[in-house]
Amino acid sequence: MSKVYELNNLLSELEIQGWCFIDFISRKGIQAGIIRLHAGENDTQGPHSVDEVYYVIEGNGFIKINGKDHAIKRGTSVFVPARAEHKFHRNEQDLVIFYALGGRD
Repeated sequence: MSKVYELNNLLSELEIQGWCFIDFISRKGIQAGIIRLHAGENDTQGPHSVDEVYYVIEGNGFIKINGKDHAIKRGTSVFVPARAEHKFHRNEQDLVIFYALGGRD
């Protein structure tokens, strides 16, 4: 079964629910969603049991992976291996990020 997702609709749902992330695909083989952190908002996620890929749709800041900071901006892709500590931080504007994991965590 296919389905098409619109970013603006997902961001509206995040705003209504007061969440910072939303999974819009959650199936046995893949999990995908959007993270939106407002300027200065803390990322509260912990490590995952599977590999994860991020793609920055808008904004800039940093991602800390296993204690090392990496600058990110619109268009940046990031691979985070399973069980790695990671958090987005120091964003001075809204940060919108697509993520995909290898399956349900």
